[in-house]
Formats: sequence, C-alpha cells, structure tokens
Amino acid sequence: MLPFADIEFYLLFAVLVAAMYALKAIAGKRITLAQAIAGISLLYTALYYPKPLQLLLFTVYQCGLTWLLLFRWRKLHGLVGSLLLALPMVLVKLNVEVDLLGFAGISYITFRAIQVYLDGEQLRERFRFVDFIGFLLFTPSLLAGPIDRYERFKGDLDAGWSRLNGAALIAGWELILLGALHKFVLAELVDRYWLQRFDAASTMTSDMAANMYGYAVYLYFDFAGYSLLAIGLGRMMGIALPANFDRPWLTQNAPEFWRRWHISLGDWLRDYFFRPIYKQLSSTAALRAWPLLRQNIALFSTFLLMGCWNGLQAHYIASGALFGLYSVAYNSVLHRARKQRRELWAGWPSPVAKGLSILIMINLASFALYLFSGRFPYLH
Repeated sequence: MLPFADIEFYLLFAVLVAAMYALKAIAGKRITLAQAIAGISLLYTALYYPKPLQLLLFTVYQCGLTWLLLFRWRKLHGLVGSLLLALPMVLVKLNVEVDLLGFAGISYITFRAIQVYLDGEQLRERFRFVDFIGFLLFTPSLLAGPIDRYERFKGDLDAGWSRLNGAALIAGWELILLGALHKFVLAELVDRYWLQRFDAASTMTSDMAANMYGYAVYLYFDFAGYSLLAIGLGRMMGIALPANFDRPWLTQNAPEFWRRWHISLGDWLRDYFFRPIYKQLSSTAALRAWPLLRQNIALFSTFLLMGCWNGLQAHYIASGALFGLYSVAYNSVLHRARKQRRELWAGWPSPVAKGLSILIMINLASFALYLFSGRFPYLH
C-alpha cells in the first residue's frame, strides 16, 4: 500500500491519526511525540509498504552508516561519506540487479540521510536514533517528499504533543481536500480529456504541442496535489513539512522556476550540491579569474544531476541538461547586463517585460517537462 494511492491508505491513517490523539490524552506523559511518530512509521513500513524487508534493511544501513560517519569516521571526506550513503540508490539508478534494492522512496530517504551527515557539525550533539528513524521513514513524505531538514523536523518533535490540536486537524484537513482536488480531480480531468486524446508517439506538430502543454498542466496538478496531501497529513500528525510549490507558472526565469517548483528538491540541490561544487571550483587556480564560468559549471552540473537522480534514461538526462542550459543562458545574460549596468529588459515597459518573461518561461519549462515525460517522440 503506497502512500495516498488508494482509499485504504486514507482509512488506515484516519485510524492512526485518531490513535495519536488518543495516545496524547492517555499516555502523553510517558510516550513522546518522537517515539509515536517513529513507531507509526515503522509499523506502516513493516505491515503495509511494498517490499518492507528491503526498506527496513536499507534503513538499518542508513542509520548504522550515518552513526559511523558522524561519530567514528569524522575525518572521512564528505564526498566519500555521501557516496557511501548514496551507493544503494546509485545501484538502483544503474539498474544493477540486487534483490534488496529497488523499492519506492529510496532516493528521498537517501537525500535525507546525506543532509544529516553533511550538516553533522551542527547536528551531532542533537542526534538521536528515534528522531532519525522518524525523519527517514515519516510516512507522509516517504514516497515523494517534500524533502525536509532534520533540524526543522526535530524542532517539531521537540515541541511535543502540543503540536497535536484542533487547529492542526483543521489545517491538515483543508490541505488534504485541496490536494485531493488537485490530484484526483484536476489532474484526472487533464489526463482523461486532454492527454489521452492525443497519440504520445505522434510527430504531428499539433499533437506534440498538445502533449507538451497537457503534460505540463497534468504534472503540476498531480505532483502539487501529492505534496499538499503529504503536507496536510503531516500537519495532522504534528509535523509541518515544507511547501513544495509556489505558483511556478508565474516565474520569469529558470532559476526562479526551480525556487517555486519542487522547492524542497531545488533547495537541497542548491545547499548540498551547487554550493560545494562552486566552492571547489573557486579553489581551483585556473578558474579563479572566471567567476561566471564557475557559476555556470556548477549550475549545469546541478541540473544534470537532477536529471540523473530521476533516472539514467535519456529523457530524464535530457530534461535536466536542458534546464541546466536554460539556467546557464539566463545567468550569462544577466551577468552581461549587470556589467553594462543596465536592466535585463532595458527600454521595455515593466508590465510588458514581466508578461513576456512569464510567457517565455512557460514555454521553455513546458518543453523541458515534455522531454522529462518520455512522450517526446524523437527521444527514446
């Protein structure tokens, strides 16, 4: 039973959320919120999640390795430690046949573990296994995020049972209703009455355009809806998961688009991939006189990684690379405009410039997502 996939999941978690509120009233002084969330997450994983043994063994691997990296192998280079944590995920992406791997959610759990490891200097004194297990396996965000941060998640746990109240139930219920509207009504309507009307393999320009825009709309409603469902259920359980979408279709450039589309992934890649790469490039003597080149290499590498993270199929890699090219082009044009001390749209009325920027970005993002979808007939 995958999260949010069928009615049985919602019925199960209605019972479990009710049990949490009962537990707060009956045993709130003996059991902590952290223990309750870890227990529910482990219970769901063991009894209802597909391939539970694989997921539980992977959790043991991540917990044991993270503890070693934080407390025993502290002199190990951060890149080496990150690669050890990411090794099972990398094997899956490379399609290596390993029976203990290949379960849903492996990428998101891996990113959470890497975040804890790389922020170890700040988190080491506050690290507890019960918090870490709840963080890795928190059911609402287990399958597809949002990607939370340990220190923020632990802050909610430390606040305790006070986070479970009537306001949390109402706020969570409203988010769940909104998420259901996005995912099960709007996304379904787009799929049934738009996407399914056109042949995905067609090379006719009109069919390709319909597929491109239709998929962009569908993916937004489906993924934003899923994120709202996860955030809503998390809110009911006392955890304020981060927002994942913020009106991305009103953005004016590629970097801004990724600050509003899958926000938690974009922020993670910025903090734990882009910045370390840029810092490393800045320490390279041959590149010290080329700040724009350093930025562009780091930008393109980050988006290429994002594509590879989704999978090593050509459509994922091409989509990530294209978003990287968008970002490099925008960064270069903006850099040139700043050197010339002029606005990017100099001479254009502000409303016209904004409107054109949004229109251009809608088309660029839609095409990159069209590649991502695997429906683009020339990329298989």
